[in-house]
Amino acid sequence: MAKAGFKLATGITFDINGYRGIFIVYGNPHGDRNKLNNPANARFMNNAAQLIGAAAAIQDPIERVLAFRKEEAFNNWHRLKIKLLTIVRMLGVLRYTNENSGGLSSDRPKLEKKSSIAMLREASARFRENAKETAEEVKEAAKNKATRWGKKVRGGSAGIAPAFTWRQCLWTFVGVVTTHTILSRINLLIMTESDKEFNLILAPLGALTTLQYTLTAAPASQPRNAIFAQVFAITVAICLSYIPNIPPWFRSALAPAIVIPGMAKLGIIHPPAGASAIVFSTWKENNWITMGIFLAGVAITIVTAVGINNMSDRRQYPTSWYLVNKAKKAIVGENELGQVTVIKKAP
Repeated sequence: MAKAGFKLATGITFDINGYRGIFIVYGNPHGDRNKLNNPANARFMNNAAQLIGAAAAIQDPIERVLAFRKEEAFNNWHRLKIKLLTIVRMLGVLRYTNENSGGLSSDRPKLEKKSSIAMLREASARFRENAKETAEEVKEAAKNKATRWGKKVRGGSAGIAPAFTWRQCLWTFVGVVTTHTILSRINLLIMTESDKEFNLILAPLGALTTLQYTLTAAPASQPRNAIFAQVFAITVAICLSYIPNIPPWFRSALAPAIVIPGMAKLGIIHPPAGASAIVFSTWKENNWITMGIFLAGVAITIVTAVGINNMSDRRQYPTSWYLVNKAKKAIVGENELGQVTVIKKAP
């Protein structure tokens, strides 16, 4: 943890009805230790550990309840299916027995007719009863679903995010104005040199700088997500333009519909990439050169964000160099504590 920049940390154990764990709190390495060890802070961290432990402990019971409800609904339908199959098979057995039984009687057709009518009435009554029970269950489930939906629509009790201090707002202003000054100047240079044939698309980069200078620690702000998600989104948008007979208005809806769940599945969620998918799906001069120019703009944005954010004592960007760390682990063997154990030589 010290190697990752977390030099101050403490662990608080919790035990919620046998569900045990440890709650790790990281402190600002530049913070005042006396303030961090204040009794009020210690009490707050202890209570937070118990609260988070309770939230984690309740997950397993919730999953068990959901599994029980699913199994109960399945069993109800299974019982109904068995009853219907039993009735149908009994009718077949009785019909076969009557057809193959010996002796003739003048009352036999009447008895067979009465027996068949009685069995059909009984089967119909059971079917109506089971259908009524099923309808009641469906009605109750729909009512509960509507009630839960209504509660969610009214919102929860979570508070609003805290406002930035003036110092942090100043850092954000410096970072954003520096980044977009560089990007705008590069865009002007590209348009001048290419006689306005190419340009740097700036709109999604504005969303990227919003993440980099206001949500610096968020996973969606990290370079890994920014690079991989943009490559994925723009590739999808350009490939859709090669499919004939897709009107532009539908292509601008189809591109983000593919990209956004795709990013979620790949674990590279990055909101500006959703904007890039829409922009590139409706761009008139849509080609791979424009994609390369835009990705160069993304790289410039990342470099400036790294340089400016880390000048502040309260910011760190990025939280991890994913690609660099993967390459390092491929070359230098490390254990779980980050200690070098063996250096791999090239063949």
